[in-house]
Amino acid sequence: MTLAELAERCGVPAALVREDLIRLSEYCRAPLVSSLDAPDAHEDSSPEEEVWSLASTYFSFPITSLSRGEALTLLRILRRADGESAAASARKKVERSLDLTKSPAEVDRALGRRVVKTGRTMYGSGQEESRLDALEKFASDGTALSIIYEDTRGRRTERDTCPAALVYDWRTCAWYLYGYNPRDGGFRHFRVDRIRRFWPSSKSLPAPDSAEVDRHVRSCWGVECTGPPVAVAVRFANDFNVIERMRADTADRQSATYEECADGSVIYRDIMPGYNEFRTWVLSFGESAEVLAPKELRDSVAASVARVLERYRIRVE
Repeated sequence: MTLAELAERCGVPAALVREDLIRLSEYCRAPLVSSLDAPDAHEDSSPEEEVWSLASTYFSFPITSLSRGEALTLLRILRRADGESAAASARKKVERSLDLTKSPAEVDRALGRRVVKTGRTMYGSGQEESRLDALEKFASDGTALSIIYEDTRGRRTERDTCPAALVYDWRTCAWYLYGYNPRDGGFRHFRVDRIRRFWPSSKSLPAPDSAEVDRHVRSCWGVECTGPPVAVAVRFANDFNVIERMRADTADRQSATYEECADGSVIYRDIMPGYNEFRTWVLSFGESAEVLAPKELRDSVAASVARVLERYRIRVE
């Protein structure tokens, strides 16, 4: 579909649709491709002429995950709707998948192929799709909420907040509600699976400006917002896949800079409101990452490494 068609159907600006498609393709690993990225694309093509497609037929038409009986039933339905071009295209794909010259076992093996996504689901316990849809409606309307929230120690409190955004943190595989209450310090983050109950609040709370919400979300590493902005610097060694992974994980950071070093390493610099979640990410690189700043973060990582060495009973001279 063209970008213009997608924007018209969604009822939002084309620029917003394009930004979401890029995020899906880069960060969610969806097999999306743009016509403007093709080798033969014209440089003067307008954004309205841009066409987005699925690069994999396994995603665009997952017939391979159907059983033989399900596929035959679908084929009968599609043949009755043969007048529609979309149905005719789908019917041909089913017919190609259901090669009747093959034995049932061969067809079942062919139909059994599927795309597998590892890791935890986006909609785990306490963050079901229906629950997220309800919270999203409150965020869209700017309706203040009263919530019963349970912290990591099991303590429950009742709070009032104006829902500003729903954010999925791919690093923790968890959804967060970003709430806003100027009398409670501004923005607060609530992990959705710890929200025990929520209902419309009787209090009137001002909704934050959309630009302010966007700036806040983009400044956070993950969802953390624990203090004033802090500048971080980390040297990443040119080890296998390290630089590539680092750049992919930080591609959406607006304040990020990268310094290429003579030995092939890269110094990544950024500014964020708190570095606890960032620290966990850096540690996942092991010996391939060295924290340069701030000193508190460098000392914390050094102390963590010392504890690991102590546990392995390795004596450091």
